[in-house]
Amino acid sequence: MSHQSIPNLMAGDTIRPYRMVRIVNTEDNLGMEANAGDIMAGVAAGSTRQFDSANHAEDGDMITLQPGVVVLIEAGGAITRSGMIESDEEGRAVAETASGTSNRSVGGIALESAGGAGEIIRVLWRPGFRRHALS
Repeated sequence: MSHQSIPNLMAGDTIRPYRMVRIVNTEDNLGMEANAGDIMAGVAAGSTRQFDSANHAEDGDMITLQPGVVVLIEAGGAITRSGMIESDEEGRAVAETASGTSNRSVGGIALESAGGAGEIIRVLWRPGFRRHALS
């Protein structure tokens, strides 16, 4: 049995449910919704702030990241199952785009397809980098 630790992060701004979260480098234990190209720390849980709003967390609240390797993520556009995903400017999953020889920060592999923005899909969470071409 393996032990998995989930970081305790405080929201530095609004975090919506099922959005990818990045760690902010200006303050310890501070998280915000990921932007395109960001390194992702995890995916926010689907719960909403004290069940009285549409947000998972707001500035100063604790962020609950989903544990495990299969997570639910909100799509930011059409995604095909088995394709790699990355973050858009709002922390939503979008299909990975090739970009010459530059490294890409990816979140994992889509286990389900999404027809468009707003759909919640399952993703095999494997954050890391991919390089498409060497020259």
